[in-house]
This record gives sequence, structure tokens and C-alpha cells, in this order.
Amino acid sequence: MVVGLWLVMNAIACVQLSSAAKIAIGASFYHSHTQVLAAIGEELHKRGHSVTVITSTANHFVAGRGYNILFYETPVTQHDIGSCTAVALKKNDVFITTCMKHLIDDNKAYMNDDSLLQQIRAEKFDAIVCDIACYPCHVVSEAAEIPIQIDVSTLGFVDPFVSIPFHIPAPLAYLPRMGLVATNKMNLYQRTINVVISPLIMTFLDNFIFDSLYKVVNKSKLGLQAVPKFIDTRATFLIVNGDFAIDYPRPLTPTSKMVGPVLPKPPKSLPPHLEEFITSNPNGTIVVSFGTVVTAVKYVIDIQVLFMAFSLLPYNVIWKYTEEVPKQLLTSNIKIVKWLPQNDLLGHANVKAFVTHCGLNSILEGAYHGKPMLGMPVVGDQIAHAQKIIAKGVGVVLDIKSATVKEIHNSIVKITTDKQILDNAAQVSKLIKNRPNGRTPVEEAGDWVEFALNCDGGNYLRTEEYNLSWYQLYLLDVYAVIAIMLFIFVKLLNLVWMGFAWLCCRKGNKLKES
Repeated sequence: MVVGLWLVMNAIACVQLSSAAKIAIGASFYHSHTQVLAAIGEELHKRGHSVTVITSTANHFVAGRGYNILFYETPVTQHDIGSCTAVALKKNDVFITTCMKHLIDDNKAYMNDDSLLQQIRAEKFDAIVCDIACYPCHVVSEAAEIPIQIDVSTLGFVDPFVSIPFHIPAPLAYLPRMGLVATNKMNLYQRTINVVISPLIMTFLDNFIFDSLYKVVNKSKLGLQAVPKFIDTRATFLIVNGDFAIDYPRPLTPTSKMVGPVLPKPPKSLPPHLEEFITSNPNGTIVVSFGTVVTAVKYVIDIQVLFMAFSLLPYNVIWKYTEEVPKQLLTSNIKIVKWLPQNDLLGHANVKAFVTHCGLNSILEGAYHGKPMLGMPVVGDQIAHAQKIIAKGVGVVLDIKSATVKEIHNSIVKITTDKQILDNAAQVSKLIKNRPNGRTPVEEAGDWVEFALNCDGGNYLRTEEYNLSWYQLYLLDVYAVIAIMLFIFVKLLNLVWMGFAWLCCRKGNKLKES
């Protein structure tokens, strides 16, 4: 009764409107990640909180949104990321380990910036919102003794990278692990591989990826007792950028909140030159974007293959491509741009489909606007996200390394004419936009940050799993007790049997003697 009353009082306290708080936002140098964190920061700023976004000089686009900004000088550029991604593609390096040097250099720049760390400590923030993939944010959170840490997964659920630190159930029977090309409907072979690679992936990440980041941390300089580790995150809340309409349904813990796709929103009017091109073809227009890995695409496919496939389409094609294009490849139905307003284009009625590299934000925007997709994943988590296009029946996925002109052309024609795919895309869009609480995803993210602020981080919602040792969690002590009891029981049965046999033998001997 007392416990129940305590929980009710906690819940009431947590839903009260929070007073203005000082909140830090820690974003990585990846543009796509920073866009999500910046949107949440902007929402919190609108609510009257003092928000400071901490990010690299590679992300100047976050300026001018009202909140404060602390930049650290990074030696890493987007060109560096494109180049190392290209090398990873050549080596068939799924985990992009070739980019580790740049990641380490960026982490060093962040954590060795004494002036930045002093400013963060001096601000005495009430809470910090970290990109789960931004390791320096986790370190600074502890070094500056910021009382509340909330993590944001801009990647959705990437098992086991996200599920293990937050103790989120991830059944091996229907949730594929990183590196396995499969949907949630796995056959026996895929489930077997899933079981085998599950423990190996985290071991690989710990020893070959994370360990390199941990070595960069100067404990004594930062005043830390131990090096913070991903697997032992101090964050009490996890906000996930994603929606079950385009992701695999799964169990969640009370401290894990999937708020919906943060970046997609109703479209704005297009610039006149884009509007004219989009509407000039009555058949419609196809949007093509390979995100920040666009510079690496030429290393895995002959660009002429893409141009030839697009030129054969009955549609216009608008393509975000930053490299130089030979004039002979350009046809009247293809428009090349250095940048495009992707959300606004996908929301246009005359856009019929989306060709994407399957970055999560791109898939979420395509799904939100109900556009069928041709997925051509390039590297990393894009391969896993592409499988969701297949699982939800909203498009087709091709291997970019082996795709032919005919396959690309036929796939685009299929996704723009196949009634089942079009209906599925429309249904997914309807489900994503169906918000029973009347809140947009970014508003809901802001709600959960405020909830955590009012509840000491929401520690009372943590499951007991956090407090159990590994052998208790997996019931090994219970199995040991059961094994001992079975052993004793078998021994007793054996003794009884031997006693019974002895009595029978003794009785038989007496009968023989008589």
C-alpha cells in the first residue's frame, strides 16, 4: 500500500510543468545525428529552457535557432567521412572501421578542449541530452557531474548497441543483430546465425571499436575515477527516433521511449525553380539522395549506370549529387542539385518515389510522406534499415554494387505502379501521422526530457535488471540450485534402489539356503 502510494505521488510530481532548466545538448559531428538533437534543443528552447548545444565546427548549420552554442574545433570534415567510407566500401568493411581514426581525432578534439570543459563545468547544467553515439558527451556528462543524462538514439534500435546498455529486451528469434541481412521474419538458418553472432558483435565492438575511444580519455585530467563505458551508461532515459509503423515491433522498458520520427513534418512551399521542374512532367518526379555518403557512391557503382537508368524513366528525376557530372550524361528529365529540401520535396504531390541510401532519417521522411522507396544501402546501419523497407512492403531493395541499368529502371517502375506497394506506403504514412496524444514527435521528445527533469532522471522507472549481477540476471544461481537438488534426488533414488536390490538379494539368498 505504501509502495503504491509512493509510485502515485511520483507520477503526479513528474507530470507537473517543469520550471526553466539549464540543459546541454551533446551532438556528434555527423550531420544527420546533429539535426535530430538540434530539433529537440529547439523545442526545449521554445518552452523557456536555457539550452546550449555542444557540437563540432563541422555543424555550423545549427546556428541561428535561438539556443546557445558551444563549438569545439574538430580536424574532421564531411569530406574525410566520405573518403574513409569509400575506403570501407572498397574493403567491404561493414562496420566502417576505416573511419575510426577520424572518430578518435574528433573525440580528442572534444575532450582535450580545456576551455570548453571549463565552460561546461561553470554552467552547472541541470541535465544533458546526449546523442547515444557521441562518446565525448557521455564522458563530459560524468566529468562535469551533470545530475541527469538523457540519451537520444538517432539510429533507432540498433541491436545490440542500443538494447544492451539500456537493458531493453531483444529476442533473438525475431530481432536481427547488426551485420545480419534479414528482416524480423527469419528462417532457421538466419536465426542460427543471429544466435551465434549476437555475443560476438558486442565483443568486437568493445575490443576493436570502443576500446580505441576509451584510450583517448585522460582520467586524471578530467577528474574521473574510471573511464565511462557505453555498456554502463549513466543515462536514465532513452529517447528513440523512429516509429513502429516502419520498424519491427518489440518490447520496451519503462525508461525507453520511441517518440516517432523527429525530423519529418508537413512540407513547405518549394523554391520556384524546383516547383517548376517538379510539376513540368505530368507523370511525376523521382527524388534521389544518397545523403552524406554521396561522394563514396562512385566507388561502388559506375555512376553512368545510374544516369542511364534515370534517363530511361518516364519521370523527371531530381538528384542531390555533389560531384562533377559530364554533360553527356545529363538528359532533359534529370536535374542535378548540390542540396535539396528533402522533406519538402517528398511531401510534394507530384513526387512519385524516393531512391535512397537508407539512412534512418531518409527512410523516416519517405515513410512519413507515404512515398514508395528504392533502397540502395551503401554501408553500416543503412543495410539493416533497408530490410525494413522489405519487411513493411513499401518498396524494393537493390545491391548497389551489382545493380544494372535494367534492374534500377524496372525497380523504380515497379514501386511507382505496384498497387500493393503504393497501398502499403500510404498505410505506413497514415500510421505514423496517427498521434493519439496529439503531440508531434519532437514535442513528445521534449515532454520526456521535462519528465526526466522533474523525476530525478526517472530512476524509479528502472527495472531491477540494473541491480542484478550477471549470474542472477540469467538465473545461473537458480539453475545451479536446481542442478544440485536434482543431483541429490538422483543420489537418493540410487541409494533407495541399491537398498531395495540388497533386500531382494538377501531374501533370495535365504530362500536358496532353506
